[in-house]
Amino acid sequence: MTVDDAKLRDEEAAVRAAARDLDYDRYLAALLAPQSARNALMAIAAFHGEIARIPVTVREPVMVEIRLQWWREALADRSAQEATGAPLADWLRRAIAAGLLPEQELASIIDAYAQLLHPGALHDAGAVDAFADASQGAAFRLAARPLGNAETPASAALIAAAARAYGRVQLLRALPPLLSKGRNPLSDGATVDWDATLGPLLADTRACLTQARRSMALAPATMPAVLPAALVEPYLAALEGLGPNIACEQATISPLSRVWRILQARWRGRF
Repeated sequence: MTVDDAKLRDEEAAVRAAARDLDYDRYLAALLAPQSARNALMAIAAFHGEIARIPVTVREPVMVEIRLQWWREALADRSAQEATGAPLADWLRRAIAAGLLPEQELASIIDAYAQLLHPGALHDAGAVDAFADASQGAAFRLAARPLGNAETPASAALIAAAARAYGRVQLLRALPPLLSKGRNPLSDGATVDWDATLGPLLADTRACLTQARRSMALAPATMPAVLPAALVEPYLAALEGLGPNIACEQATISPLSRVWRILQARWRGRF
């Protein structure tokens, strides 16, 4: 698949706009990355944001499955010579063909978010950890590649801890729209003891954030790849501030606070 310069510029602009609209945290992190890695990080942000929003915005389960399957097939079809008509999909297919991004990590993100359709799929801490690793962890590992980070035990430990912390706060933030569509990945029962369910999740998030901060000292070069995790602490404060409304009201922090936290973490090399 060949792309002329004008079309490539239009495609990159579309991908950047999608990253900004769909995964603002990763978009901010990409803006602070070296120019050589920026387009790839924007594409990762746009892709993760697109996949993550499908189960929380599309009401009919069958339509969720159809959209996720479209992405599976679009990324797996290496023989295709024609453009898909979706700028992000076309950019990612070329990146996969060039060996820049591994298809299995992209597919992991799709499969992870498909779990949100199934009641009780994330009913215990082990399932939540696996979900966080397959979604946020896969996105962090993808981001590490264009940044040139070597895969080491220390970098893997940082990514795992950051993914578990950031994955938990994003899962909790997604609960209200999921529940409004009759989807509760944390329980398959008709009634839920939210105090008993959410309390451990919040406590586990703090523990994972502490572990990520400890791991950062051993893998400083990997920190830019997990930069969105700098927002775990303010997201946690916002979630805890909701009290009993945590399952019906989405926790938010201001765009300015997000920018400032990301900038501080990038300048300091820690969060």
